[in-house]
Amino acid sequence: MLSPLLFLLAQSATPYGSPVDPLLRPSEVRPAVPAQAEPSAPSTDPADPAEIRFNACVNEAIDDPENGVFAANRWQIEGGGYLARHCLGFAYAEQQDWPKATKAFATAAQEAESAGDERAANLWAQAGNAALANGDYADAQNHLARALRQEKLGGLLKGEVHLDLARVYVANNQYEEAKREFAQVHTLVPQDPLGWLLSATLARRMADLTLAKADIIAAEKLAPGDPAVALEAGNIAYAAGDTANAQKFWKQAVAQDSESEPARAAKKYLAQLEQGPPTPETP
Repeated sequence: MLSPLLFLLAQSATPYGSPVDPLLRPSEVRPAVPAQAEPSAPSTDPADPAEIRFNACVNEAIDDPENGVFAANRWQIEGGGYLARHCLGFAYAEQQDWPKATKAFATAAQEAESAGDERAANLWAQAGNAALANGDYADAQNHLARALRQEKLGGLLKGEVHLDLARVYVANNQYEEAKREFAQVHTLVPQDPLGWLLSATLARRMADLTLAKADIIAAEKLAPGDPAVALEAGNIAYAAGDTANAQKFWKQAVAQDSESEPARAAKKYLAQLEQGPPTPETP
């Protein structure tokens, strides 16, 4: 099942006027994984004292983010460089302090790039992801583009960067650009159900219901039983004038996880349908 999303209201033809839309999900941020976990990163010596300390710092940030911030700052004072800043960004991300996480990741990325460390690409990606979570779309786009320019990202992370860029373009109402980014996502990470769900939502918003239906079917195959997918399937059916299937899918969303955010939205839509034709809302 997809993780719960922080949804953004967007204009659309649903009984409630604006469906709960998962195109921007700042609470569901890609984990700031240690750089050596990225396939494109250079090999590191596990016995290297700096790498050992970095791993210990990240583990501390996972266990207690506040202590992680303290440990990373102390390491910076002692000359830990961009590895210390990377850990600091990780700790801030664990606290969901996105402005500070963005700054720490971006600074670490600049220093890693200056040092010729290929992990700079991963760090720029993390900086962009944190900026997106903060709603700072200009910085997010700049950092993500810089991550791609390194030409060092592996397929999975590269796909996630394109997914984040798609979200940036959606936030800026640049739908055609977002559509192109989703095409990259589907090529690089075709097994990611979230990519298909979000592209289906975008296609619906662009009134391309044929594409929306195809993409939501792909999402459902990869994440069967997920209420967010069922909710969007209902939204697409309703937009196509198929009220019967809209009700069916929304009921599925409720049955799959009645306390989830998508299920709560589906309940509202079902209630609206039971009350009769909706009153159009002012955009």
